[in-house]
Amino acid sequence: MDDAGRDTPGGEQRLVTVLLTLAVPAEADAEDAAALAADAAAATALHVVHAAGVEGHLPVPGATVVRSGPHPDLRQPWTVQSLTRTSARLRDLAGDVVEVPRSSLLPDPLDA
Repeated sequence: MDDAGRDTPGGEQRLVTVLLTLAVPAEADAEDAAALAADAAAATALHVVHAAGVEGHLPVPGATVVRSGPHPDLRQPWTVQSLTRTSARLRDLAGDVVEVPRSSLLPDPLDA
């Protein structure tokens, strides 16, 4: 039984956080997108404990990203080494490390 008194099928359960990046129309709100993803999960019998929308791509250490911008060198894959509230430290295939604004990061299209 969960905290709300509902029966939980299959006995014991654990919480798992899944980060999901969605492409939505420009006029869509991040919270609306989170609600739609939660509805879709609930429709497949998953119990959604919490859903929140965050504007932009939310990278995690170890993820592969590309940098936004017109220069072709920015479109090479980078590995996220660490994150702060506003920046990310990235490493490229040659081992070079740069620190860039988090807002400049995009998911690697080949990793999707």
